[in-house]
Parts: sequence; C-alpha cells; structure tokens
Amino acid sequence: MTITPNPVPYSEPPAQGCSLPHTWQYTQVLRNTGGTTITISDRVNFFDGARTGEATGLGIVIQPGGSHTVTPQTRWCSTNNIEHSARSDWSGSDANGAPINLTGPTVRLLPK
Repeated sequence: MTITPNPVPYSEPPAQGCSLPHTWQYTQVLRNTGGTTITISDRVNFFDGARTGEATGLGIVIQPGGSHTVTPQTRWCSTNNIEHSARSDWSGSDANGAPINLTGPTVRLLPK
C-alpha cells in the first residue's frame, strides 16, 4: 500500500465534502504483490488513534501484480489546525478463501 503524499500538506482550497475548516486529502493505492487474486471487503479508518468509521462489502478485486487506487481521494477534516495522524486498515480474502489483513501506514496530516 502506498500513500501519496505522506506527510500530507494542508488542503487549499479545502477538501470537498468537509464541513470543518481544516482539511487534508491524499491518494491510497492498494497493490497485490502475491500470486493469487484478492478481494478487499472491509476498511476501518482511524484519526488521531481513534476508530472513526468503517465500510463493508467493498468488493475490490485485485489481480496478481495489479493495483487499485481508492477513489475519491481520502479526505479528513478537523476543527483544529494542528498535526494529526490517520490510518486505514483493510481486510478481505484471497481466491482460496484465506483471510487478508493489512494495517495501513500512519499518515501525517500537517498543519497550515
């Protein structure tokens, strides 16, 4: 998994869809470096170490050697203009039914 950019600069103009004044956005790319097709079914998000939400039933299929760019870009909003951290964890299974769990990298969200 790659995060671009990391650390993440303050977003100007503000990220779309955010109702709080301080925002950040970045791209996540999931890569299948194995030899079996994988299906990513779940995502759990963390902001400053706290679990903030999840998505299930994603159905992201990645062939061996392939990748998937998460769209739209990942966005975060905060009332505080300070450095924050974010992370997305992913899970699913491979074509043989074996579980897959990926703890994403910690992303630094920089203040203005």
